[in-house]
Amino acid sequence: PLAAAAGLGAAARRGLVFRSADGLLDLDGTTTVALDKTGTVTRGELTVKRADDETLRVASGLERFSMHPIARAIVTEAVERGIPLPAGEEVREEPGSGISGSVDGRRWRLESGGPGEVVLLGEGGEAGRILLGDMVRPDSATAVESMRASGRTVVLLTGDHEQVGRRIATEAGIDETLAGVDPEGKAEWVRARQDGGDRVTFAGDGLNDGPALAAADVGIAMGTGAASSVLVADGVISTWSLMPLVAGFRASAAAGRAIRRNQVRSIGYNILAVTAAAAGWINPLIAAILMPASSAMVIWGASRVEASMESGRA
Repeated sequence: PLAAAAGLGAAARRGLVFRSADGLLDLDGTTTVALDKTGTVTRGELTVKRADDETLRVASGLERFSMHPIARAIVTEAVERGIPLPAGEEVREEPGSGISGSVDGRRWRLESGGPGEVVLLGEGGEAGRILLGDMVRPDSATAVESMRASGRTVVLLTGDHEQVGRRIATEAGIDETLAGVDPEGKAEWVRARQDGGDRVTFAGDGLNDGPALAAADVGIAMGTGAASSVLVADGVISTWSLMPLVAGFRASAAAGRAIRRNQVRSIGYNILAVTAAAAGWINPLIAAILMPASSAMVIWGASRVEASMESGRA
């Protein structure tokens, strides 16, 4: 417990907070790391590159209360253009599919269009398109390289188009990409890898990542994402970065190593001490003095978790 607590503290100081020691200790055993795209590998700060005012006005009426990065980009652009935000009614958000509702007494639907686009559909068909852009986080490539260097497979999972997914994967140094998958598809992919013998860590931030976070051996949520993803995750990254996940792997390895060493030290010490006491080689008073030494060794071993992480041996 002391070594696990030291590992939890070390990970938390680096931006990754776990619900329990189980999540931390399971992290080191994972062989595959699956990453969501928007808000995880990328900044999640989408910006509107092209859209006419009327399309933007109706879309912002649908998206004004959503926490999805696309919604924030649309509403932010509408506000910056000085467009009055209409009140959407009967709005229904479907994770991985789109959002629909009524604006100005008419039914509308906003869903994925071409690469980097969302299309606004009205009662008479397509009413407009919005082109959006996103950027890879500055440290995503470094984090991915660190995870790959530790022998883990890194995969990008996204509901976006394959063209966009492959571009982001290339920039982040990720070899494998699965694009155009819905929320349940992500979870099914995780379960399929587990059935094949892999242990999977999944990191995501969106409303549509909940099923995959729950299915993974270890689910990591971006703290800046949807509340539902945070609620089902084993751990939460509290910064705008993927590097805390790398630190989590190191803390997990260091804590696991400290636990194994403490067990060996404790068992070995007690076997020798009990044998010596039973044989009469140790005075009872000396034995009483030496007994706390076993606990001292365990405490010393737990205190080495931080140093082990810093040395890079994790």
